[in-house]
Amino acid sequence: MNTSALWQAFQQTIMPHCAFCGLSRIAGYPLCTQCHEALPWLQPEQNLPLSGCPASLSAFVYQAPISNLLLGIKFGKNLRELATLGELTATGILPQLEKVPDAILPVPLHNARLHKRGFNQALELARPLAKQLGIPLLTRTITRNKATLPQTELNAKQRQHNLQQAFQLNIPTPYRHIAIFDDVITTGATARELAALLLANGVEHVEIWSCARTIFTPQTHD
Repeated sequence: MNTSALWQAFQQTIMPHCAFCGLSRIAGYPLCTQCHEALPWLQPEQNLPLSGCPASLSAFVYQAPISNLLLGIKFGKNLRELATLGELTATGILPQLEKVPDAILPVPLHNARLHKRGFNQALELARPLAKQLGIPLLTRTITRNKATLPQTELNAKQRQHNLQQAFQLNIPTPYRHIAIFDDVITTGATARELAALLLANGVEHVEIWSCARTIFTPQTHD
């Protein structure tokens, strides 16, 4: 049983309360009404096109408490909240879909980072989406063969250079419509690199999905 299924089973049996505040939760959902409404759900007017990227969908704006949860999971290995966040991500993305893709490609980690962290956050967050849509997760199609620097430490230009030739297509994919999934989209550099590789190898349509995305303002972009 995967991490998501285990956590859902755990919630249903001994945690009938909101995963955030502990009050009674919405039936079949991990949060109570108040916590659900307080989350920074991405609004349609905030879903601005990413430069050089195909269509994108995100559940949240990258701000607290979502940013805190993502950092806590990634660097603190707080796996208890990972499946909950995956379920919330699916709640935010599914209503936005116009057409279901053939498959989801979670952004792969380099083996060294995967070994150190113990899990691929993008993969685990994408599991509830793939399950609800009934489509496969592509975990072997592309590998990350370059141990890149953390993108958070680089500016936009450095991010793009950092990712050049970072990914390798291992096996041809029969799918023509693929959604790339990442935990957070900032500049879209990672998504652009993966999308270019897929499009160069027979994929006809690529979308970029994420749990959260950074919304730049004139004050924060400089």
